[in-house]
Amino acid sequence: MDYDVIVVGGGPGGAMAARTCAEKGLKVLLLEKEQLPRYKACGGAVSWKALQITGPIDEVRPQYTCYGATIHSPTMRQSSHKIKEPVSILVFRSSFDHFLLKQAQHKGAIINSGEKVISVNINDEQVQVVTAKGEYTAKIIIGADGVNSTVAKETGLRTKWEPEGYGICIETEIELSPGDARKCVLDTELIEAYFLKSRGYGWVFPKGNIMSIGIGMWKPITVKPAEAFDDFISFLSRERGIDLAAHLTKKFIHRVPVGGMNRKTYGEKVLLVGDAAGFVDPFLGEGIYYAVASGVAAGEVAAEAIRNGTDLSSYRKKCDVLFNNDLRMAFKFGKYFHDHIEKIFYLFDKDPELFRMYVLTGKGVYGYREYIKRSFLRTPVTLLRILGSMMKTTKE
Repeated sequence: MDYDVIVVGGGPGGAMAARTCAEKGLKVLLLEKEQLPRYKACGGAVSWKALQITGPIDEVRPQYTCYGATIHSPTMRQSSHKIKEPVSILVFRSSFDHFLLKQAQHKGAIINSGEKVISVNINDEQVQVVTAKGEYTAKIIIGADGVNSTVAKETGLRTKWEPEGYGICIETEIELSPGDARKCVLDTELIEAYFLKSRGYGWVFPKGNIMSIGIGMWKPITVKPAEAFDDFISFLSRERGIDLAAHLTKKFIHRVPVGGMNRKTYGEKVLLVGDAAGFVDPFLGEGIYYAVASGVAAGEVAAEAIRNGTDLSSYRKKCDVLFNNDLRMAFKFGKYFHDHIEKIFYLFDKDPELFRMYVLTGKGVYGYREYIKRSFLRTPVTLLRILGSMMKTTKE
């Protein structure tokens, strides 16, 4: 069957790409290998800036609304800040993703679930897609099929990730009694994160009586991720007075691409979005915003190409302006942060405005470039406070 666009992958990026294509009047097919709604291992924090793109998600009941964050350094220095407006919401990805897919379907996209793509072939005339159930053709294919993207491999845009181009994430969901759930959550209105001695952090995201707990580690990884995860579970168990390991039934291990690196994200008749393109915050590992933003961009570029006979090169420029230039700055920021983590927490303590501005960066009010610029402008204030503190300590 012939289509204008075939989208592979039913996550937020694929759903938004399909929705955008359908809104532009294109005949679009989305292929998702799992049956819907499908489970997705994920912390499920959807940022304010992502919601500005998706629009209202009224059918998706947020488990919690977060207004800030509490973060800890490896030596347990703590920084915390809460603002008046929501920064993010915590959702189950199964319901969030399914809602976005139903929106795409409502706009006219055809959604085929339980249909895995086996091969992709691009010739001068069209794109040919073979699945376990049939064959389809289209003018353009959009790969939104995650870090192990079949579309990227089949089209030659990427055969493998760079040695340091991805990190490792291990996560689980633990169901607790109502009493233990209350003990496990320090503040339901704050994101809670613990930075690790190696380059990465652990998190606790509450969703009712279910705790989403995990760690993410960027390469080079100096410790075994599985051991780091077990250590984090043990640490939380001691801190909360709950044997979390006893409630752990299953854990999920997967790769997360490092954003901010120069990669091929488009080719002849093909576009990559979200994790498939490597669009992930290289500091925090957040990917939902970049998935929905790149999904919309891919849909717009595909529609323009089909209607006006243009190539797909504008996709790179569009993504650079929207977020990719900022991801490159985030890559530098993340490396500097982890190299000087205790000093930065000391600065947060002496000048809380630095951390408040970062909370606003996570919300999407600032990009990393703007955050760094504003931080540098405050450096004289911060240095004076540190100097004053040192002089006071010396006198004592």
